[in-house]
Order: sequence, then structure tokens, then C-alpha cells
Amino acid sequence: MTVRDEAHQLLDEVPEERLADAVDMLHRLSADSAKPQPQRRRFRTTAVFDGEPDLGVRAKEIVREGWDGRHTA
Repeated sequence: MTVRDEAHQLLDEVPEERLADAVDMLHRLSADSAKPQPQRRRFRTTAVFDGEPDLGVRAKEIVREGWDGRHTA
């Protein structure tokens, strides 16, 4: 088995949720990528949020209450 064959096999084994990370890494290593690729930010959460159930719906209202009509620097 060549190194390229092994790389293809390993790529096939990458879980679907990590595939984008693998492709980004391959872009960076690729000889064809002359210009740098912009990094995509990925945000993942691992904790459970315990807050008001309508917090997302009320977000703007909550911010307005916090600012109390004043803009701070």
C-alpha cells in the first residue's frame, strides 16, 4: 500500500462531523494552494444551558433593559 492509498483509506474513515476539518487541513498541505485559504471558525458547545426557555426570543428586549436606553462606550 502506498502512502497515497493509506491517505485515501484514512480519509474514508474520518467521521462526517470532522470531514470539513480534514478537508481544510488538506487544502493547507496541498501543493496547489498558492494563496492562503481563510480559516473558517467553528463553534461547538459541550455544556447544557440552563436559562429561560424564551431567552432567544427575548434577546433584544433583554439587551435594551440592560442598556436602559443609554449607549455605553
